[in-house]
Amino acid sequence: MQLVPEKFREPLSHFKFSIFETEALSTFFSAFRLKSYFLLLLSPIGLGASAYLAKMSIEAGSLGTSIGLFLLSLLVLLPWTLVPITFLFTTFQTKTWKRILSWVYVSLLIASYIYWLVFF
Repeated sequence: MQLVPEKFREPLSHFKFSIFETEALSTFFSAFRLKSYFLLLLSPIGLGASAYLAKMSIEAGSLGTSIGLFLLSLLVLLPWTLVPITFLFTTFQTKTWKRILSWVYVSLLIASYIYWLVFF
């Protein structure tokens, strides 16, 4: 499934608000795409916080602190993985070179998380 701004423009064209102008909508989607690409660049670095919390959960003294830190680690891990992966796989169509590149990016995320675990 690919997000196409034209699908949003037609139903919204009946409204007379300035926010639904085609130029403004196109600018919004362009800015959103740039912000999403910036998030893609920062995701391997952001995985370091989750890896640090996971490593600290192993070294924690009590069982409650260990479980709490591990759950916090999973909570921090979700936005740094699910948001970029969901963006990639909903933006690019199947059986294209971009989808293959998306899988390469997912493997990069896994490798960077393992790297952060070993580093800490």
